[in-house]
Amino acid sequence: MSEAALNPGSEARVLVVEDESAICELLSDMLETEGFKAHCVQTDRGAYDALQHDRSYACMIVDVNLGSGTTGYDVARFARQIDPALPVIFVSGQTSPASFKANSVAGSLFLAKPFTAAELLERVRMLVGDNDD
Repeated sequence: MSEAALNPGSEARVLVVEDESAICELLSDMLETEGFKAHCVQTDRGAYDALQHDRSYACMIVDVNLGSGTTGYDVARFARQIDPALPVIFVSGQTSPASFKANSVAGSLFLAKPFTAAELLERVRMLVGDNDD
């Protein structure tokens, strides 16, 4: 588990990597409503910069298809080079479970679009250890 996820007294920070601004904002709102602090970037370059300069993320939510440039799979592999324990949730409306299985990083989760806030938050809590159960 990442260092940020192990500090239960601190607000868990989540890096959201999503190329569509409206979805990026929606995901951030979902997370922040539940007490997470979201940092949203819309490009692979923005994600690389955020990951290199701030290692306090408890989790990363990344769209598989980021438009031009690299994929969410590439971003996740880069993230794991920096923080091997960083929890990752892939989201996509176009990727199949088979593609996820073949390309994802170990221990990550997949959530098909469209999904509900409850589904997203359940997976985030599962990965960052913030379960009341």
